[in-house]
Amino acid sequence: MKIHRVISAVFLAAAAIPASATSTMCAFEGSSGSSSYSIEFIGYGEIGAILMSLPRGPRSLPAGSYKVLEFDERKSKINLAYRNPGDPSLPPSFTLEGIGNNVRMTIGKERIVGKLHCDF
Repeated sequence: MKIHRVISAVFLAAAAIPASATSTMCAFEGSSGSSSYSIEFIGYGEIGAILMSLPRGPRSLPAGSYKVLEFDERKSKINLAYRNPGDPSLPPSFTLEGIGNNVRMTIGKERIVGKLHCDF
């Protein structure tokens, strides 16, 4: 019975990612010891999906809940705003902005500095 739930969960997670999303483009990691989440940007040429590692497991952010204001994979540069659509199982609203080793994630009043790497 449990294996069927796992298989169903994997299938549903895969279905949430658009067909154009074929690989990891970039990943954000907060500085060690921070309370941040790791974020994986999936796609080819442009961000097709965002996958976050949360304490309850990985979650894909719903399409339309985030806005990519600026993104340059070659420069490891990002400016992104995410607004929680009212779902308590998703992370709180945040912004992610910066380049390379100096990317800031802002969640409310908390600011976490981390690295965006796009060397996949």
